[in-house]
Amino acid sequence: MEVLQLCGDEWENPDEGTLLVKVEACGIGLPDLFMTQGRYPIVASPPVHPGQEVSGRVISVPPGSAFRVGERVMGITIYGSGWWRGGLADYAFVQERKCLRIPAEMSDEAAAGFVIGFRTAHAALVERVPVTAGERVLILGGAGSSGAAAIQLSKALGAEVIAVAGSDEKLRFCETIGADHVVSYGEEGWPDAVAGATRGRGVDVIFDPVGGATALAALATLATRGRIALVGFASGEWLKLDAQDMVLRNYSAVGVFSGGFSANEDARAFADLAEMVERGAINTPLGSVFEFDQTREAICSLSRPGPGKTVVRMSSEGK
Repeated sequence: MEVLQLCGDEWENPDEGTLLVKVEACGIGLPDLFMTQGRYPIVASPPVHPGQEVSGRVISVPPGSAFRVGERVMGITIYGSGWWRGGLADYAFVQERKCLRIPAEMSDEAAAGFVIGFRTAHAALVERVPVTAGERVLILGGAGSSGAAAIQLSKALGAEVIAVAGSDEKLRFCETIGADHVVSYGEEGWPDAVAGATRGRGVDVIFDPVGGATALAALATLATRGRIALVGFASGEWLKLDAQDMVLRNYSAVGVFSGGFSANEDARAFADLAEMVERGAINTPLGSVFEFDQTREAICSLSRPGPGKTVVRMSSEGK
């Protein structure tokens, strides 16, 4: 991880649409690892500045902002713009349209890992491939940050959830956060186990942040008129679809990019998610928490991540 260097910076007042936040914790994920490897399409060339989401306190706002100095917030940084604008810093600029106030009972660490995972899950399962109560949802990468968020959100929507993960530890984690059934990638013929969990009816929706051969195998579990939400490529490659197979089996594939929605759509999604947090239906599936001096270790760990959201604690004074 020699591409990362510790440097100083000066922080100007925030422009319209951004907030300046004193960072308490920073959530990291596969995009941060891919940035350092030059493989993240949104940040196509150096310099890179990992740290897409943070929690902290507002210290400066532009005129007309809906937020006030001193409020605890969680949100997405402007990591794709200029030097040192990610969240692995003492201070960070946060996009106001992708920022929420932190519920009083939520820790800084949990808040730092909430926004991207749940915004992604909401984009997929509410906006792009709407899940209705009673449907059967297959979550690939169920122990990852977006997969784990998708498990909780699917349950909140009244779905039956089957989570797929790669180790006993991750399978247990999926069960603790609400999965009705768990299946191991390591099990030979695992799609048959999924079929068994659905009593032969197949799944209505696949949430796919994994791609590659795993997603291709999962397609066998789709029921007629099923849908697959294409979310990511944690395996290193996207799912390659066969148009003839889609036609003959009457299923559909929908692309999901949570960064591609309007400000009004984001506002509605965040209001929906905030309501679910307040009634206790969802919360960050927190995994490993590292200290700031372990940042390189934290990012490297994402090549073989443990269950849950990985967070770097920037301040020992966080709640």
